[in-house]
Amino acid sequence: MPRAPEHRRRAQGNSYGIGEWYCRLYRTLGHADRLGLISPPLPAECRFMSDMPGLAPRGRAVCNKQGGVCSLRSFALDDDGGLAFGPITATCPNRFLEGSTVFNEIGRTLLGTEHALIAKEIPFLIRPQTNGEMDPTEPAPVADAEDVGRIDMVMVHPDTERLNWCAVELQAVYFSGGAMGKDFEAIRRHTGDGVPMPGAARRPDFRSCGPKRLMPQLQTKVPTLRRWGRKMAVVVDRPFFDSLGPMDSVPHVSNSDIIWFIVRFDEAPDGDIATMAIDAVRYTTLERAVEGLTAGIPTSLEDFEAKIRTKLR
Repeated sequence: MPRAPEHRRRAQGNSYGIGEWYCRLYRTLGHADRLGLISPPLPAECRFMSDMPGLAPRGRAVCNKQGGVCSLRSFALDDDGGLAFGPITATCPNRFLEGSTVFNEIGRTLLGTEHALIAKEIPFLIRPQTNGEMDPTEPAPVADAEDVGRIDMVMVHPDTERLNWCAVELQAVYFSGGAMGKDFEAIRRHTGDGVPMPGAARRPDFRSCGPKRLMPQLQTKVPTLRRWGRKMAVVVDRPFFDSLGPMDSVPHVSNSDIIWFIVRFDEAPDGDIATMAIDAVRYTTLERAVEGLTAGIPTSLEDFEAKIRTKLR
């Protein structure tokens, strides 16, 4: 069998590349389509935002992700030299807007309706205007005080006479490693009909997104929501959720603080798009969620100090 090109051999171990690009499956694109998407005509429409135009910035359902990459997936060469692809994981939160699917499920589960209203960016934490203790006889800080925290999205039952609502957090994944521009270079130099391997080593950085981004959001917001008798819905995809540590579930939504709506992206054998579907719904408390987000087995003292000596050298 001919030897694989150097950039393919270098990437085959555990290399993540484009899963979806401007809402289209990368693996089904032809060479001319791939070249065209490196510099697409602007503005490029986002079909996911088109499904929920009320959430689009300034009402314009156009891609706001630099480079247009919606998701990543692993690429690997199999024993016969062909390509095997891993599951898709979203890198853009707009990917979760497809078909209003997850929002309909949140509405059914937490509000008893598929027709919930959505409010965005509600101020949640207000910085006190003085450094001293607040006098309980004084009015609360006014709304024009500097906002130091917001709830990104609130879903509300359409009967607003008595507000019934829940908070929603969409969590996509960041990646670490080579810039996506390296993949564009690989596309330009690719010849033949096959799919080019990623042009650089990279991986989804679930450990940064979970403990460093999502967990502080939950620890800041959920205690107050819990006192108010409200729930937090968290939307993640299956690879993200599977990267977390074990979390004990509670049997009923009434005993939960956080409801995880876990989605997957299904691909038809002859299709050129992936379709989002609800994979699972899990009920947890805040405490069990924090355990899952921070789970890890500590290294031994001997190994840790060996790493210190290596760094010092």
